[in-house]
Amino acid sequence: MSKREERIGRNEALFREVNERIERVTETLQVETLTILCECGDPSCFEQIEVSLPDYERVRADPTLFLIRVGHEHSDIEDVVEEHEDYHVIRKKNASAAAQARKLDPRGG
Repeated sequence: MSKREERIGRNEALFREVNERIERVTETLQVETLTILCECGDPSCFEQIEVSLPDYERVRADPTLFLIRVGHEHSDIEDVVEEHEDYHVIRKKNASAAAQARKLDPRGG
């Protein structure tokens, strides 16, 4: 895995961890949708995504998947596996990048 891929992976994992905290707080409010941060690898991106709680949980069940704004994918290192109107779900292409995503998963992936 290149240094660039590693840096992008760390940034994605950081945003995912922030979103996990958002999810825990909103869970107590019994809401049906979450407003989370884009989990792309750009450390300067703070765009938001609105996603249903069931969709968030479904994506979060696989530590190699990330929720990003449309157009924020890095096609050389990740694949878009789901396309929605306001966001995409991406998966790491590289096995070592996927292993890093699992290692950094706040749910213990």
